[in-house]
Amino acid sequence: MRTISIWLLMASLAMTAQAQTAPDWENPHVLGINKLPYHATLQLPSKWKECKEIVSLDGEWLFHWSRNPEERPAGFERDDYDVSRWDKIKVPGNWQTQGYGTPIYTNMEYPFRRNRPSVTSEPPKDWTAYENRNPVGSYVTFIDVTKEMLGNNLILHFGGVHSAMYVWINGQKVGYSQNSMSPAEFDVTSFLHEGRNRLAVEVYRWSDGSYLEDQDMWRLSGIFREAQLWVRPLVHIADYRVTAIPNADYSEAEVCAEISVCNTGKRAAKVFPVFRIEERINSTLSPLTINAGDTVCQTYHYAIENPRLWSAEKPNLYPFSVELQDKKRQTTEHFDYHLGVKRVEVVGEVFKINGKNVKLRGVNRHDHHPVTGRYVDDATYEKDIRLMKQANINFLRTSHYPDREYIYELCDRWGIYVMDEANQESHGYGYANEEMGHDAEWRDAHVDRAESLVKRDFNHPCVILWSLGNEGGVGPNIQAMYDKVCELDSTRPPFYDCNPRYSALHDFGYPSPDELRIEAQKETEKPMIAREYAHAMGNSCGNLQEYWDVIYNDSSIVGAAIWDWVDQGLRLPPSPSHRGGGYCVNNLTYGERSGGRFSLRRRLRRQAQHGRLLP
Repeated sequence: MRTISIWLLMASLAMTAQAQTAPDWENPHVLGINKLPYHATLQLPSKWKECKEIVSLDGEWLFHWSRNPEERPAGFERDDYDVSRWDKIKVPGNWQTQGYGTPIYTNMEYPFRRNRPSVTSEPPKDWTAYENRNPVGSYVTFIDVTKEMLGNNLILHFGGVHSAMYVWINGQKVGYSQNSMSPAEFDVTSFLHEGRNRLAVEVYRWSDGSYLEDQDMWRLSGIFREAQLWVRPLVHIADYRVTAIPNADYSEAEVCAEISVCNTGKRAAKVFPVFRIEERINSTLSPLTINAGDTVCQTYHYAIENPRLWSAEKPNLYPFSVELQDKKRQTTEHFDYHLGVKRVEVVGEVFKINGKNVKLRGVNRHDHHPVTGRYVDDATYEKDIRLMKQANINFLRTSHYPDREYIYELCDRWGIYVMDEANQESHGYGYANEEMGHDAEWRDAHVDRAESLVKRDFNHPCVILWSLGNEGGVGPNIQAMYDKVCELDSTRPPFYDCNPRYSALHDFGYPSPDELRIEAQKETEKPMIAREYAHAMGNSCGNLQEYWDVIYNDSSIVGAAIWDWVDQGLRLPPSPSHRGGGYCVNNLTYGERSGGRFSLRRRLRRQAQHGRLLP
């Protein structure tokens, strides 16, 4: 017994020592350093360019690519480090689509050796990750700051960075972030000075967060969504949540607006939060007093008589604004948004929107572009939604992570139901695995992805379901995600494919029409959905009529979503002189080609090939 106790003590000490020496990006307990709390999208994305508070940092940044952390240019964040001869790279964008490193396509298998939380353990020699053991992208750009800007609260915003990053300003460390598909924000007020400021970002291709980002897609890296500097009043709107739920007979809707205001100044302030809808102003009669460093939430209620309901068929929207006024009733901050009045509910075996049984004619969609990779421009978003409406598609699943904010605004306006999905998939451990679902070390990382999803997209009427992720674990960590979603939003049900225990709907993926019919007859407690069916990667897909004859014949079947919307082709980029190109599929490397597009088929996803290097 004494021997066992000594061994356990030594093992515990060894684990503690390892945790203390592990870098942040291989430590599941470190999800961020100095990050600001998640919050709703404050301004409609279509109005970002005219928002006076936003300074866009998008454009060409100086860039250096390293094949592993040991070879990265340590100290590059310093003001005296010469980066004048570095290459230039477009932000937002992925570095693989601009000629740096190897794009990797894999379905279930991790692109690095599975040995959590490490992403740098030695893999087979013919894997891309053997020579390129967690590549690092070093970015530098410069921000011009005026004296007037320094009197405000300055917030650095990144819409998405894959997979983990450190941030410095003028050589001072600002913070760290992972959870690549959700925004990361930092208060940089104390780091900036008047004139030219140096912003340095160090991006790691993989992190321990990558164990929850094992989606069936191209694995790409970099600052792939917008980078912004928000110039905000010292007292400003930190967050707001708006619900608009109709009563039982739909004759009236109660609108509830919760506005959170924070004071980042050094003295107490008096302000008026204002919620304006239908030309009516809702505000307090006396100013709100907020002490320095505090955040106060003010709630307003408003009734809409005979509301115009929001649905995919009739996407009626009510524009509203949220603003802040100082004690003299002068407007210091103003944001525009819209709401939709709707009710989403599960009644027995039937899924209803606004009291009616709906059929979700859906597609799964990756944020993917054949040239720019994970960055998708506004015009492509608009084209996608237009084509969906033309094809009578009314349902979009954001497989398998939150998309960029603009697509939700389009779905609000055009009328597309959205299953908004958390950035959680650990398929490399197996479908419905217990390793990631039960490992308490990863509980906070799971919950973080649920929280970031709901808090950012809460105000979009198009969202009808919150998905906890895809093809991930089961167990206490998923239960914690489920509890967090239910805590944050009681107006929209949660969904999960791996176990109906965590879902308002029962999922049955890739059934035949007969299997779908039989399974729906067996399931008597919940509605059923085929979140993925009719596989359509490459030149495939068919017998849709047979499926929909079954779906329309059974009121308990909610609908189905084709996998997936657009074939994930990538145009081969030119190779920079310092790094060979080529694409990797399931850890099989395909040599360079000039031009063209590499298109995947279902057979590639099912191949059990693990590392044979192709010429």
